[in-house]
Amino acid sequence: MLYLLHGEDELTRSEELARLREKLGDPTVASLNTAVFNGRDVSLTALVQACNALPFMSNRRLVIVQDFWLRFEQREGRKVKDRQPKISAADAAFIKGLLEYLPRLPETTRLAFVESRSLSPTNPVFSVLPADKKRAYVKEFIAPQGRELERWIEQRMAVKGGSIVPQATQELARMVGNDLRQLDQELEKLLAYANFQRPVTMSDVHALVHAAQTANVFALVDAIGLRQIEHATRYLHELLDSGAAPMYLLSMIERQFRILLQVKELRERRASTAEMQRTLGIRQEFVIEKSLRQAQHFAMARLESIYSHLADVEQAIKTGEIGEVLALDMLVAELCA
Repeated sequence: MLYLLHGEDELTRSEELARLREKLGDPTVASLNTAVFNGRDVSLTALVQACNALPFMSNRRLVIVQDFWLRFEQREGRKVKDRQPKISAADAAFIKGLLEYLPRLPETTRLAFVESRSLSPTNPVFSVLPADKKRAYVKEFIAPQGRELERWIEQRMAVKGGSIVPQATQELARMVGNDLRQLDQELEKLLAYANFQRPVTMSDVHALVHAAQTANVFALVDAIGLRQIEHATRYLHELLDSGAAPMYLLSMIERQFRILLQVKELRERRASTAEMQRTLGIRQEFVIEKSLRQAQHFAMARLESIYSHLADVEQAIKTGEIGEVLALDMLVAELCA
């Protein structure tokens, strides 16, 4: 079975992947039957070996390749004549070898390609997917906007065992936007604040969803862009000291760099601020304007490199390779180097 999970909605995409992991059984056994590869440097030989390995104390194993097919995406803003991205000889050989191997993919293996951004219909992955739909599962994860986002907040709150008044739902959507990971963490805090005894109100949202954290993330990214390691480290620890959980903070940094990538692409297309707000689902005009100023500190290639590196840091934390706070300190030091 081949899976393609792609799109910017990181929370729902991660939950879908977690469900695949759960099917492996006991978490300890599941970890022994899961192989994760970075798509930027995975080799076909290593991938095939992982897929061919027999499950251990389970009837299946899961092989995950992260952000392999993104390399073939055409960035917005390039000339029309350059629409078709070039494929290197090494990548062409990888794709050819993968096509030849997939019919021999063991029945016990689930191979999942997980992409952090939506893929275009012209991406080569769609020529690799098996024609038999029973052997291929494709899902795009697009974050909701507008009324759909408000319904998501209400439904998520109900799943968590709480409720929220309509005005508070609208205010939360306005303040946080459609970053579902951040929204989910804000809902956890709001429910605890209401002690699961009453509906969350607008005053609760104003009391807990701090604009100061957003401001400090802007300041942190500014300092990174200017290579000011002392300032960046100070802003990082001010955020940590204010109560921001390290993984929540990493998600905020990831969100900001994702916005920088998107606004830089849209600016190349000469999009207006209003068009950027509609396209990105960001209601606050100041977020777009501030992000445009920040994006000037970074070349597009560096933004792409940073965003990819953030995914590596997240994976290292989740797999226990490094502690959360140490990982953030090292991240800031590396980005400011």
